[in-house]
Amino acid sequence: MGLKVEGLMNRHTRFLGFAALLGSGLVLGCEAAPAPKSPADQAAAFHEGRCTAQAGDRAVAKVLDGSAVERVEPLYSTATSNKTTNPRLLGAAIEVTPVRGETAEWLARALECHGAQQVMLHASGGPTKSDPFFLPESMVEIDVASAADGYRVTVSSPSVAEANEILDRARALTRDRAERHEGPTASFEVR
Repeated sequence: MGLKVEGLMNRHTRFLGFAALLGSGLVLGCEAAPAPKSPADQAAAFHEGRCTAQAGDRAVAKVLDGSAVERVEPLYSTATSNKTTNPRLLGAAIEVTPVRGETAEWLARALECHGAQQVMLHASGGPTKSDPFFLPESMVEIDVASAADGYRVTVSSPSVAEANEILDRARALTRDRAERHEGPTASFEVR
């Protein structure tokens, strides 16, 4: 009988020891969690790990100056509850004309690298461009998909304020293009 009690006590002691070890691991795990990275740190890590010299601003210059931008629309997500639909602004959907040989994946990477570079420049006090592919204090989400004879670039943020800024910056690409291309018009006399 004494043997059974001793075996039961050993199992109980082992269980308590395991629970204490697990509990201390959880506590230590919480203490050892790294502090959240700043946008500049996130951008630097992204740029270091995923960007090459080929993915520079020159590669996406026509998108950045607006000459490849066909149209800009608000990007919404919709949540439905109790028979009502609640649209929420996420950012901008930008339709661009493709450059020969570029793929949707390549364009996405080039725009992400541009955004990361701009965040790092902003953090170091360097000059930055005002475009929808970066925000000074956060990394934006960029996705590119084929759409008809071009690409649909979606730029989004979980913050509604940032989504509005993305949309305003995207619309500026087409406004700037229209102002650059306006010039003398020809008139013809019809007889």
